[in-house]
Amino acid sequence: MKPHPGKPKFIKFKSGDKGEGMPAAFMEGKTWSPKPGVKGQIHTWGLFPVAYISPVDGISMMYRTMLHQSKYLGLVGTSPWPENQFLDVLKERKREQLSQLDLAGLDERDIIIKIHMPVRNLHCYHFTDFRDGSLFGPEAIVEIWAPGIQWSHFGLQVGYDYMPDDKYMLAHLFSKVGDTIGYLYDFGDKWYHEIEVEEILPREQSYGQVKVLDGSGMCPGENMRGSFQYDVFLKEYDADSYIAQNKKKREILDTPNYKSFGKPPSLFDIEAFDISAANERLAAALASPNSVRTGAKSFKMPMAPNATDLESHFLKKGQSIKRDWEPESHGYWQETTTERKDKRSQAVCAACGKPGGQELKTCSGCRMILYCSAEHQKAHWKDVHKSQCSRKYLKK
Repeated sequence: MKPHPGKPKFIKFKSGDKGEGMPAAFMEGKTWSPKPGVKGQIHTWGLFPVAYISPVDGISMMYRTMLHQSKYLGLVGTSPWPENQFLDVLKERKREQLSQLDLAGLDERDIIIKIHMPVRNLHCYHFTDFRDGSLFGPEAIVEIWAPGIQWSHFGLQVGYDYMPDDKYMLAHLFSKVGDTIGYLYDFGDKWYHEIEVEEILPREQSYGQVKVLDGSGMCPGENMRGSFQYDVFLKEYDADSYIAQNKKKREILDTPNYKSFGKPPSLFDIEAFDISAANERLAAALASPNSVRTGAKSFKMPMAPNATDLESHFLKKGQSIKRDWEPESHGYWQETTTERKDKRSQAVCAACGKPGGQELKTCSGCRMILYCSAEHQKAHWKDVHKSQCSRKYLKK
């Protein structure tokens, strides 16, 4: 690879690193400004001109990581990669911008949003502010990767660095009707969505509950290769014969989230949408004490038996690494999980899904489930929680 001809103004290279394999944007100065691409949107800090598609030569980036990682991850100490130095400037610029936003009165409004995929309808996520391409995601993912591995993973997969999403609200990304942000789920398959503000209601007109208002079609099967591949799948389904359609239905029903369907493929309606069932699943997910952030799911092929031990040093309290081995592939799927429950400030009522913050009351039996009122606790106990509660803290 040839050294990059540019001269960066605010990043420092270690001796011997000439910037080989780096995107041109990294060589710009502090005055660098991202340019809108498709539909006037800016993606991935403005480094990628097309949504979620990197123009960077992945092989060159991987070679760059292998060639220079000893310079930045030496025995004496670590130094930030030049790419990370660049992102630190953009993140600081974004933090300053967000600190100046006035969100007073936000608690007196309810925002109705519309979520849709740009095409027809590893486990993690991030949000994109289309105004400048800044990314918001779980800070834990960045911390769980060793610095050199971190750059290789993010550079080749989905982005470069995140603003910690638990320190901001969606209102920091959009706050008026028509505003749109991006949402990416699953870094492996890549399910792309756009979230648009459809309506903003005065508080007195809304119950304050997180609720599904509309939708269409059955949920795609897990591990079905993301939005674009699933769009191709559906187009082929529309053109298929009855027998071929049943074969495709069977493919969906073989995925993890449809294992409990329990009916013949012919009875599976790919166009159906049950709003009541969707809201039941949403309420259960919001109320679950296990609705915590986890690390990105990734596939690994260890070079040595003890190669996986290194990652355990980056785990936080309550975290563990879950691995599912695939002997045929000589590797495994890995995901970082945690047993710690949601903070009260991030929790919702188990019965209705309404966020309540410090006003939520805990179930005295298990101390895991929260409620916004005694009435909702009684109703939820009778219908759901009675069979689930551990009763660990009840006096005998």
